[in-house]
Amino acid sequence: GNAVPSDVLVLTKPLGTQVAVNAHQWLDEPERWNRIRLVVSEEDVEKAYQESMYLMSRLNRTAAKLMHKYNAHGATDITGFGLLGHAKNLAEHQKNEVSFVIHNLPIIGKM
Repeated sequence: GNAVPSDVLVLTKPLGTQVAVNAHQWLDEPERWNRIRLVVSEEDVEKAYQESMYLMSRLNRTAAKLMHKYNAHGATDITGFGLLGHAKNLAEHQKNEVSFVIHNLPIIGKM
């Protein structure tokens, strides 16, 4: 891997897109919807789904420019494997120890 000690992890979009998409699909599947309906409302799911669609349609052009400007050592999307899955992958390919200090994590509301 290309990460080096003191690198900073920057999320260009909030976490929760896949959860929002799944929850939206489950609105039409009573068996699945019944599993989550006590913790999230249909309105919350609709709002999160709309935000997810907007976010997925945005380009990462600004992030790419900043990566070049500050000589970033690497990049990935965290779709599918999530933050921990990609951290595991990173750790498996690094020579140095991998650790995170998390100041905040942007997350789509209620997801």
